[in-house]
Order: sequence, then C-alpha cells, then structure tokens
Amino acid sequence: MNSNNQNRTLGLGLIIILIGLAFLLNRLNLFSHKTEDIIFSWQMLVITIGVFNLFFTQSRTFGFIAIIVGGFFLLPEIFIFPFGFERSFWPVLLILLGIFIIVRARIPSKRSGSFKFEANDIHETFDEVNIFSGSEKKFSIESFKGGKITSIFGGSEIDLRNARITGDFAVIEVFYMFGGSTLTVPHDWVVINNVTAILGGFSDKRHNPPYETGAKKLIINGLVMFGGGEIKS
Repeated sequence: MNSNNQNRTLGLGLIIILIGLAFLLNRLNLFSHKTEDIIFSWQMLVITIGVFNLFFTQSRTFGFIAIIVGGFFLLPEIFIFPFGFERSFWPVLLILLGIFIIVRARIPSKRSGSFKFEANDIHETFDEVNIFSGSEKKFSIESFKGGKITSIFGGSEIDLRNARITGDFAVIEVFYMFGGSTLTVPHDWVVINNVTAILGGFSDKRHNPPYETGAKKLIINGLVMFGGGEIKS
C-alpha cells in the first residue's frame, strides 16, 4: 500500500472513530439540543468531508472549498445574523473563486515530493485557462513535466500525443467549474486519476489502458464542480 492510500485509510479510520464518539456522547445525553443540531447537520458533514480531503488526500483545493461552504451555512446556526444572510453565499463564493484563481496562477505547481514546475519554462509545462471561452491546442513537448488546466464556464481540447515524458511521471492539475476539458494522450501512458468530482466527473475513456512496468505515468490531480473531463488516445 502506497503512502497516499495509507493516508486515506488512516484519515477514514480517524473520522469513523470521531463519528462513533459523537454518537456515544449523544446517547449519554452530554450534548445540548443546539449542540446536537450543529454536530449532526449536513453542514458539519460537508466540513468533515473537507477536513478529510484537506489532510488525508491530494484534493486540498476541494477540502478548502468544502470547509468554506459548510462553515458558511453553519454560521447562522451558531450566531445571529441579519435575515437573508444565506443570499450572500454566491457573491462570497465568486470572490473566493477569484482569489483562488489569482493565487493558483502565482504559486508554482508541485509534483510528488519537492519538485516544482518552472512557470516560465514553456518547453516543459503548459498553463491553459478558459473562462467563458474554449480552445483547441496541441503540445509537442520533448521533456514534458505537466501543467495546469482551468475551465470556468468554458472548455478545452488538449492534444498531448506528441509530448514525451522524460522522467518517470508528469502531473497535471485541473480545476473545472461549470466547464471541462478533453485530454488526448499517447496510448502507452498510464493515467492515474486523483480528481475529486462534485456533481461532475473525470473519466478515462480509453480501451484497455496499459499497466506495463516502467510505463510513463500521467498523474492528474484537482477538482471538478458541475463539470467534467475525459481522457482518450
């Protein structure tokens, strides 16, 4: 079992223990009615899922978003706010989304370990952004290390069949919100799909993808919300 699977198993075990303790303390009548309503609410469930993804998986972006969404809707249960507080959710979400896009563009991506993409090295990486737009691109990169794809109310078709991974693997980070993309990759690449989807999906449409020892690996991390993506050869 690799370290990622071990982290997920450890996190799942800890969360199950905490849920069991919460039910036990509730059975012992140690919670007030208000505390019980907060702990056993859908908002707390969303926050719990966010914490799990933040600390025990590679989907940290989804973890932050889930905690923010759950916390936003949980605040009125704890504090007294003006009527219609929930109506500000979408404006706040758009503001946070804008901040996320800016921060994501300025911070270099990371592969497993300590490797960092060189943002200005066009010969090794790419950064594709589509907001209310679409694109079709081919990348012929001799020493491919990965890239970023952002699609918000937009989409892209990216052809990597002429790209070559010189190391053991390359990493692509995706973020789709009401958008998506199609990735066309060489038939002999092994694709490791670590994308978290919320009311969306990201799937490998290839027939009989290879699993040979020593094959080049493409690792795809990220988050899909109300969108989708697919991989084909």
